[in-house]
Amino acid sequence: MPIERFNTENYDKGEESLLEYMTAVADRFAPDFVFDSEGNAFEVDSQAPLIFKRRYNNAKLKVSFSYADYIKRDINDNENAIDIIHALCIDVEKFWYLLLFVVDYVEGSTSGTIKCNPSPREEIKRMVEMVEANEVSVSDLCGVRHREPMQLILRIKGRRLVITNPNTISAIAGMCGMALEETGNIRLLDSCPSDITDKSDSVRIWLFAKMLRCFFDLYPQFASRRKTGNDTTKSTLRLISKLVYMTGLTANEDYRTDDENLKGLLKQYRDYKMDTVNAIYG
Repeated sequence: MPIERFNTENYDKGEESLLEYMTAVADRFAPDFVFDSEGNAFEVDSQAPLIFKRRYNNAKLKVSFSYADYIKRDINDNENAIDIIHALCIDVEKFWYLLLFVVDYVEGSTSGTIKCNPSPREEIKRMVEMVEANEVSVSDLCGVRHREPMQLILRIKGRRLVITNPNTISAIAGMCGMALEETGNIRLLDSCPSDITDKSDSVRIWLFAKMLRCFFDLYPQFASRRKTGNDTTKSTLRLISKLVYMTGLTANEDYRTDDENLKGLLKQYRDYKMDTVNAIYG
């Protein structure tokens, strides 16, 4: 059964053991850094476990399911999530705290969170790289020849400037490239405007699955095992799909009965990268 409160003041070996799975995943997704006198960053233990314990103690975790839901065996489901957890020989208690953390972390990364937009330096660098990649040749006689037609467009309400001359575009990119090398640390170029944003349910499910798949990467002894006879399915992907439904990330019952929807979503978001700062764990 879940403990009532965590000790946040002193080291407790038993509690640290309960948070073993959670801490391993937190170190990957919410690492902390310290900086030396020269500004070099060094990764240190994540503060996420302490944040998690305080949120747990104060009933602040953003979850909509209970321990009873977690261990429930639905008679209408031939293979419940808890059955697969047992079949994979995963520690039920440790996995419970990992599950709480993952759902709380997903909420902090996808709901009312901060989206970091590219800084001016990043946008200028990207523009320079695009122009240079499209240059075929440069000569004093013929000027610049681009592989594909390019345009630079500046819009102001009621007015528009369109630059199509390859020489002009490459000259602007070249001057910007040189300027970036000479500017050094200028706050204006490195400022990142941000927006408050919510992510789609699909992104929430993708991040949830990514974090649990990270757990199975960290603990390969719990990898999928071959099903024999009437054994419970030993599939980590099937387990994750069932947990997506159990935790309330989707109301689509297909996630409970098979993992085809999850497979399709993971394929769709294969190259997706989060662009938000976690509002809870940083």
